[in-house]
This record gives sequence, C-alpha cells and structure tokens, in this order.
Amino acid sequence: MSQHWAKQKERGNIFFLQLTARMVKVFPLQVMHIISIFVVTYFYLTSRNVRKNIKVYQNNLKITFPTVRLSYFSVYRQFISFAQSITDRFAVWQNKLKYKDLIIDDQDNLYQQFNSNGRGQILVCSHFGNIEICRALANNGQHKNFKLNVLVHHKNAEIFNKILQKAGAETLSLIQVEHLDAATMLMLANKIEGGEYIAIAADRVPIRGDKTCKVNFLSNTALFPQGAWLLSSLLKASVSSIFCIKESGKYRVKLRYFCDPITGRGKVREQNIQQAVQKYANLLAEECKNNPLLWFNFFNFWENK
Repeated sequence: MSQHWAKQKERGNIFFLQLTARMVKVFPLQVMHIISIFVVTYFYLTSRNVRKNIKVYQNNLKITFPTVRLSYFSVYRQFISFAQSITDRFAVWQNKLKYKDLIIDDQDNLYQQFNSNGRGQILVCSHFGNIEICRALANNGQHKNFKLNVLVHHKNAEIFNKILQKAGAETLSLIQVEHLDAATMLMLANKIEGGEYIAIAADRVPIRGDKTCKVNFLSNTALFPQGAWLLSSLLKASVSSIFCIKESGKYRVKLRYFCDPITGRGKVREQNIQQAVQKYANLLAEECKNNPLLWFNFFNFWENK
C-alpha cells in the first residue's frame, strides 16, 4: 500500500516557490511559462514515482477512450502543464489574470444565482485544470453577494500555501477539513442558509476514516471520497460541479448543476451517495478525455497498480 497522498512530503522547495512568485511580478506570463520549462525539467528527471503514476493514468485513459491520442513525451508535457498552472496561480493573485480572462460556460444559468439571496450550494471541484483561478476571482466585485468558502488540506501544502498567502490568498475563507467537528458543521449550515457557497474537492480520499466509495474510474477501481455528498445530505444543499480549463490564453469556467441534495437514511443514503460518486467519476473521466494533460493527481491514484 502506498503512502496516503496527504502524508507525502511536498515535492517543492520554498526557495523555488518564492522565486516564482517574485518573477511573476516582473516578467510577462509568456516569459514565465518558458522559464518554468527549465524548472520543471529538474523535477521531471528526479521524480521517478510521479513519472510512473502519470504513465499509469495516461495508459488507463487510452484504454477507456481509444480515440485519445497523446503525443510523444506526453508525461513530460503533463509536468509542463502543471508548472504553468502554478505560474498562473501566482499571476491571478497579482492581478495579471483578471476577470476579463474568464470564459463563463454556464448551460444551467447557475452564474446568475451568485447574485441572488437564496440558499447557497456545494461546488464540487477536483485536481484537474486550475480551480485556483476561480478562487482568486471570487471576490472580484462582479458578484457582490457571492461568498466562497473553500475546504482545504492545509497541512499537505504548507509551503505552497505560505507563499500563496503572501501573494494575496489570505483574503479567502479557507476551512481545514481535519477540523469538521460539530461546531464547524453548524457554521457551514449557517453559511449555506445565508446564501454562501462551499467548494470541496471530490477526487481525493480523506486523511482519516473510511468515508470512501469504490467506483469505476478510467476502466479501473478507484477510491473516491464521500465528503461532498455527505455534506450535501447533512446540509440539505444541492450540488454543482465546476471546472476551470485553460484555452488559448484564457480560462473557461464550466459550471453545471450536478444533483439535488442527497436524501435518505442508512442504506438508502449509502446507495444515493454511491450513485453520485460514480456519476462524478464519469464526469471527471470525460474531462480527462477532452484535456488529458490537465490531470494533476500525481500520486498512486489506483492503489492496485
């Protein structure tokens, strides 16, 4: 059994991250993306397990979707995509990526609800694309009533969060998932009732407990967390999915209504959660098919591989 993703030592260096944050202030983004290639090459050459895990993902993707064609050096190119996403995260906090750089893809007209006074929702996201862009632009002034709370694993990204905060991320409402006690749950319930939104990643298993579901993901069995769906049940909150994908220098924000609040008790609720998790895994697989190099779960996602 491989080490849990949250307990793995961060693959990063505080000097390089600080340097990136400072360089983003000075250089245009196009120049930074070129510079990041040299930095990521070092990590590519020294990260044998990550290379292996990415290769497993890409093989599973091609098995599931035979029409997917990956170019030569696709593993290396996935490293580059990740490096560029980190550069963009710093850039958005420093106002080099702005609201005008967003393309809103909202078939269900969810975007207009941000200005309403109704109940809030749960926004399920993943480590695919660059959801950080949405977090940074949450307080852009376009939607004065929109308040976003992000459930995060602070301890797993201590270095990155420290540097990110210096770039402006301290304005976010970040809630550590390790501290979801009764008092925190009451606070989240009040936030939903007050029209606020709660964002939570739906693709990484929790640090403690067994609140997971085994589902089919890219033709193999994988564990997905129940957290978002349990919150939906406990808070009686509907769920929407959100993806942020870079396209031609801009970011496409895909908003979709996902499901009504999870209902039922006992076995019935377990079945409803299982169905929701499988549905989300299917949705995530489709996104991976459309943009194969934007999958940024670099740990051993399929434990049996």
